[in-house]
Amino acid sequence: MSFDVATLRAAHKHCAAHRSEVQASDMCGCFSCVSTFPPSFIDRWIEETGGELAKRPDPWTALCPECDIDAVIGSKSGYPVHDLAFLKAMNGEWFGEVDAQN
Repeated sequence: MSFDVATLRAAHKHCAAHRSEVQASDMCGCFSCVSTFPPSFIDRWIEETGGELAKRPDPWTALCPECDIDAVIGSKSGYPVHDLAFLKAMNGEWFGEVDAQN
């Protein structure tokens, strides 16, 4: 399955200031290291303190438990975080590593 740039950019909005959405998710995916995990595996959060993200009601962003990067999206976002093709497409769009391996 392929994903268009508009979808990838819209999904990216769900990788920051999202603690309640992530904690309510069944599964999470990281588009940096292309791994999946339950939200209970997340043990580090960063507080967004500047810009628009700091103004959101939930300014806490998850760090991936595998790679420690803030590229986590939860299934409650509505995006297919369980689909490695989706995570690889996100990785290619945001990190330029189209051949990301899990």
